[in-house]
Amino acid sequence: MKNLRNRIYTGKTASVVMAVLFALLATFVHHIELLHPEWKAETGTPAPVSVRLPAQYFRITLLRSEYIYSAQANTGCPDIIARGAVVEPESECGGLLTAYEEGRRPLRPWRLVAVFALYLLVALLLSAYMRRDDMGRARWLRSQVGLFVLLGLLVVGTKAFLLFTPYAFTLLPLATVPMLAAMLLGKRLAFGVTLTTALLASILTHFSPQALFFFLATGLAAARPPTYRRRVLALFKAGLLTAVVALVTSLFITLLLVGTLDIYDDLRAHFAPQTSIWMAALASGVASGFLAILLLPIAAKIVDEVSRGRLLDLQDLDNPLLRRLRERAPSTWEHSRAMANLAEAAAHAIGANAMLVRVGAYYHDVGKSCHPNFFIENQHDSENPHNALLPKDSAQAIFQHVTEGIRLLRLAGVPEDVIEFAHSHHGTSMLEYFWIKNQQEGNPEHLSEADFRYPGTVPSTKETAILMIVDAAEAAARTIEHPDKTAFEALVQRIVFAKLNQGQFDESGLSLQELRVVIATIVESLVGMYHARIKYPWQQSNGRGADNTTRTATQEPPEEPQKAPEVPEESPQTPAEPQKAPEEAPEVPEESPATPQMTGEAPARPSTPPPPAQVPFPPASDAPPVPAAPAPPATAAPATAPAAQATPSPRETPAPIVDTYTGPAPVDPNPGRKTPE
Repeated sequence: MKNLRNRIYTGKTASVVMAVLFALLATFVHHIELLHPEWKAETGTPAPVSVRLPAQYFRITLLRSEYIYSAQANTGCPDIIARGAVVEPESECGGLLTAYEEGRRPLRPWRLVAVFALYLLVALLLSAYMRRDDMGRARWLRSQVGLFVLLGLLVVGTKAFLLFTPYAFTLLPLATVPMLAAMLLGKRLAFGVTLTTALLASILTHFSPQALFFFLATGLAAARPPTYRRRVLALFKAGLLTAVVALVTSLFITLLLVGTLDIYDDLRAHFAPQTSIWMAALASGVASGFLAILLLPIAAKIVDEVSRGRLLDLQDLDNPLLRRLRERAPSTWEHSRAMANLAEAAAHAIGANAMLVRVGAYYHDVGKSCHPNFFIENQHDSENPHNALLPKDSAQAIFQHVTEGIRLLRLAGVPEDVIEFAHSHHGTSMLEYFWIKNQQEGNPEHLSEADFRYPGTVPSTKETAILMIVDAAEAAARTIEHPDKTAFEALVQRIVFAKLNQGQFDESGLSLQELRVVIATIVESLVGMYHARIKYPWQQSNGRGADNTTRTATQEPPEEPQKAPEVPEESPQTPAEPQKAPEEAPEVPEESPATPQMTGEAPARPSTPPPPAQVPFPPASDAPPVPAAPAPPATAAPATAPAAQATPSPRETPAPIVDTYTGPAPVDPNPGRKTPE
């Protein structure tokens, strides 16, 4: 559909273009000192820039014209000739400096091409890694452009550090980029970025294996899982961990290359980062953490991540879009609010951006405010408009809430991270109800399944995948007649497995472990939402029942085990003082035995209950009236006793009195007492 502008994903052509541009920039920066003749270091004059001589076995001397690895040949010549330092021509260090400068000037084309090819290969590998389906938002073009911008700044900053400072490479805070990548684009991408930064640092330092291993170790320590609520604290902890790993790595590298480890002498003589490799390593880790904290807002803006402050603004329920949804489609709004609670809990359980998921739940169905009567939750008692539409037209009316929602959100200036929820909460799934209805009608227009699929995209982040699950689970949970944990588990698992089978989570980056945690969290939240409550006394039709279960006015109250009054066999059928008899007496079967004795249980209720109009509320006791005892077989007694009947003896029990009280049922203060004979 024309008005559905999706995020731009990085294709192969875009990857090649970005990699070539990055390789050109890195190659130019790598040889920048060779393009300025005045930056050539010569003996007897102050060095215009810092010169970092190749380590040991890569050093070339004019005297031998060969690669040497001799500790005596390197004595007295440091690896770094600081800017402004003067090297004597007759010294061995002067010979090494002259040989090094003459060997790389003038710039040879084949060397230029080789360096360009190396940078291009590194960039292409990183771009291909970012284009994987499970990389989430790293696949977006803007994210890749932003990351290559950060890597370009890293190359420029590293080269400036190497040219204009006398410090060791271990002081470089290159772990900043993996920290930012893990925080903004996920820890999976952070591992690829760590390898990239280590390779770039090794190329810039004359393919130093020490630099490669050092920055690889520190980058892996810095690529911690993201924490969205306390990002500053998380980056600070990552910086401290990086400092410890850098210190340990430097110690073992020194022990491997030098063969000895004199920490006390190094700290006593060189207690400064520019001379002590251990102090430089500690400073590198701490500086990486602080630099990541300072650059986090800028990096988030580059990769187009919505800020926390903007998310707080979007949660305001007085937002015009939310107010419009609340007024025009109140049931949809309640559905969105319930979804927000479920999705936030699930996102928090796996370490995703819980605040972003809550905001996405608020706005994902904004398009339903355009035509709310097309959705069953907003129809109530009104006529269903789909009854007068063809299945194809009904499906298009349902699909319109996705396209209209995106249009409204973009007109309101809502960030694209939030619009992504409206675009992908149904993914590319099929509207099965109207597709089946179309099939049942014979499919007169010969439509295919593609005509009944949502015009959205599959979720590309963990947050949007969570909302897709919650959207289906919250709506389906309302259809369960007896909600309990078992029913909710079966429901949510069925939904998730169906989405997996449709390939809706292929690009979300959710692992199976995270899916399991999401399912468990949603089930627990649904159980909490549909919790049981005890009714108030005025809601109960027959007082407090034995099990406090829910009853309605039309349901017959359950029978309670209660002792009935003892009725002797000679009990007459006519009371001493006749009362107003009911209009219809209970019918006694011919085979009815004698009056039952006291057994601890109330007799069965008569088959024909009294009309509800006569007794709106049942009497206080659940025990029904005692039926009249049948007459002896020889002489059948009339239904109505004569008026001259003798007064009953004290042991005789009178017939039950019909309760004509129409008010609330009284409560027996002693429900367990026995009725006196």
